[in-house]
Amino acid sequence: MKKNFMILKINIKKILLISFLLLIFTILFFPEHLLKLDRVNKLIKNLGFELNYIQVLGNKTILKDEIIKNIVFKNCDSLFCVNLKQSKNEIEKNNWVRSAKLKYSLPSKLSIIIEEEKPMFLLKEKKKITLLNLEGKKIQDIKTISTAYKDLLILSGDGVENKIFNLQNIFSVGTSVSENIKEATLISSRRWSLKHSSNIIIELPEDNPSKAFYKIVELENKYGFLNEKLKKIDLRISDRMIIQLKNKSELIKENDI
Repeated sequence: MKKNFMILKINIKKILLISFLLLIFTILFFPEHLLKLDRVNKLIKNLGFELNYIQVLGNKTILKDEIIKNIVFKNCDSLFCVNLKQSKNEIEKNNWVRSAKLKYSLPSKLSIIIEEEKPMFLLKEKKKITLLNLEGKKIQDIKTISTAYKDLLILSGDGVENKIFNLQNIFSVGTSVSENIKEATLISSRRWSLKHSSNIIIELPEDNPSKAFYKIVELENKYGFLNEKLKKIDLRISDRMIIQLKNKSELIKENDI
């Protein structure tokens, strides 16, 4: 008798386990119609799969509430009612979000992992300033340049955000100089005019700008060429470097600053 009771108890556990697994399988792979049924929704919540906590990781600039408000539900409110795909798409519409990953953390938690965009450039257009990422995608307009963004390279010129890869190729020939370039202006969509931290303007040619920039890098590495006495270095004419010096009044003014 005792043995039969034990067998019955084990069989009930097996049946409950199989039923539970079938329910989870059905919810995960055929959810749309089932989850909308009130009885099914209540049953799922009673089994412990109620959405009690939303964990958001990786957000530094975007508020948690901004992310949560873009979660899409399937006309019900249990954990499995969260539409992961649509929620991901809605969250990624925020320009600050580079990517979003959503996953169920059983039994009652939804985890959202955010990779935020990192501002790399400041786009200056008339009176408007916009944060750009590494590829030139616009992130956000800002009114003033805060301390967090004061060291970013300032870009200007029509279509400059589409020429960032070209500028990065030029800079790659010599980081010792490029890291001290504070502004880059695209002239007539063809060539670059750069501003060094010593207030020196460097005019690059339309053809072979990397080669011309490397000349500056070599001179700087060998002789400390880029000093406060220089005003402009013009490399637009092939195999020629035209140097303009600052006058005394300009030097005095900079020293006073």
